[in-house]
Amino acid sequence: RNINECFISAANSLNENVRSGIPELGLRPLDPFVAPDLNITLESPITDLFVATQRFTFHRFYNYRFTSADIRPKDGAVSGSVTFPDLGASVDYILQGHLINLPIGGAGVAKFKFAAINCDFLIDNWLEKATCGEIKLELTCKIEDVEMNFTGLSNEEMMNRLLNLSSKLVASEVSPAYSNIFKALLRPFLKRLCKKYPLGELFPPSS
Repeated sequence: RNINECFISAANSLNENVRSGIPELGLRPLDPFVAPDLNITLESPITDLFVATQRFTFHRFYNYRFTSADIRPKDGAVSGSVTFPDLGASVDYILQGHLINLPIGGAGVAKFKFAAINCDFLIDNWLEKATCGEIKLELTCKIEDVEMNFTGLSNEEMMNRLLNLSSKLVASEVSPAYSNIFKALLRPFLKRLCKKYPLGELFPPSS
């Protein structure tokens, strides 16, 4: 098998190993995975939302599947695709704005159950340890669908019903925000991994 197939096979065999984190590589536990507090702004022709979050907690983050990979050690680059088939999340939120042209606001706890989240990624400039601070991560995720339940919304029952009736549209609207959340979570780990292992050492050009 070539280097790309070996990477996919090895990465997908580590689900349970990474579930509790790998402290020596700076990887925090992935089930649950608690994100830093985040403020999210969503703007589109039909959405104008500001959301302040605390304790953004992901469940089953470890249950990923890499579906493609292109490892280029000489270029310090890794690209590919990864799927999260059954990610869940909960968060304390404060929300204000408009969604699908309706005013929406409130504060409380929100819970999400996602259909598959498919992400394309590019890690670049993974070269020498001295340049790890400049490592680049591009990540574009698409959420297929999402089940939602918000407590504390104004007109809570009606808004939850409306959100779930429009779930695929909501999933599409929030996909860029989740791409940014995942980037913020992964970038510190990649920098630590780079400082420990230049890409050429992990994947020697002759491999």
